[in-house]
Amino acid sequence: MIALVGGTVLTPSRQIPDGAVLVEGNRIVVVGPRQLVAIPTHAEVIDVSDSYLAPGFVDLHCHGAIGVDFNRPGTTPDDLHRVAAFKASHGTTSFLAAIATASPEATERSLDVVHRSVGAREGAEVLGAQAEGPFLNPAAAGAQAVECIRPPDLAELDRWLAVCPELRLISVAPEMEGGLEFIAEGHRRGITLSVGHSCANYDQVIAAVGVGLTHATHTFNAMQGFHHRHPGTAGAVLTCDEITAEAVVDNVHLHPAAVNLLVRCKGPSRLALITDAMSAAGLPEGEHEWDGRRVTVADGAVRLDDGTIAGSTLTMDRALRNLVAAAEIPLADAVQMATLNPARSIGVHNRKGSLACGRDADVVVLDRNLEVDMTMVRGAIVFRREKDAEAV
Repeated sequence: MIALVGGTVLTPSRQIPDGAVLVEGNRIVVVGPRQLVAIPTHAEVIDVSDSYLAPGFVDLHCHGAIGVDFNRPGTTPDDLHRVAAFKASHGTTSFLAAIATASPEATERSLDVVHRSVGAREGAEVLGAQAEGPFLNPAAAGAQAVECIRPPDLAELDRWLAVCPELRLISVAPEMEGGLEFIAEGHRRGITLSVGHSCANYDQVIAAVGVGLTHATHTFNAMQGFHHRHPGTAGAVLTCDEITAEAVVDNVHLHPAAVNLLVRCKGPSRLALITDAMSAAGLPEGEHEWDGRRVTVADGAVRLDDGTIAGSTLTMDRALRNLVAAAEIPLADAVQMATLNPARSIGVHNRKGSLACGRDADVVVLDRNLEVDMTMVRGAIVFRREKDAEAV
């Protein structure tokens, strides 16, 4: 048993100063004020005073990091687990591997690698896959491979699920022919359907919500924007309570004022922080390769040669710090947007995203500057920050 004691515990409903979290095996068994928690004598006690104890971050949208591209031929489960260790060092305890638009054969190959990577190793847990495409609108392709975009196809969905039953999230443009039928069938199969890379108007998005759409891919980016007479895709995402909106809070994808607007419209329970990180995350700025194309990382932005934004180098802990600065919201609300909200959006909130009895022991210890000191995944400590030794 491990007892984490002394920090401010952030639970779904309250903050507990000088709290305690008891972990047995891979589960949380007790959460409460330290003075009311009976700590067994055999427990390993870890003092985290003057820190925050938060649920581990859940990243729904990550294409890779530290040189690993989940779409690249030759990528292996070991590569995904190296990314998982990197993500754990930034407080992420579970994530979806996002597969960008590619040929049918390449998509199935990448999904197979994800399937063989699912589970916890020495880092964040791979929960499954997100398919960001190929059922998108070519007019809103962004950095997606436009030559591989194709109409929604239920037969292809069958093949995906045969290869990777852990496919949990699919981005789709609902205005494309067959889009609504695809959303309805995907929803029936328990998959979260997200409007993304779309030129859908307001009514088309609302119609998609009616058949099962519940999510929005990197809100404001690669979607029809808001106009006061034509609310567009963005207007539907902002005003529809059934939609959880992803946000890439890297100060590149979204101006801080746009982040503030998202928070005001979606509230504490319908906004999900994501990284949209790609293979250059964790590497120095300069020229890199993504999806077989050259990208340049400079001033925190990742761009193709034509200037198109191509993902990010964001980490979830930095996204949290940026969100707190941009929106000036309570820390507990910001943490919920990085933990419980994304977990709920893909239906894993019964075990992920909160510090509560019976949940997976996914915990991040943050210092007062919201830097990661320690990360625990299913009861195993997978990261500890080395502190500089004090001068004697």
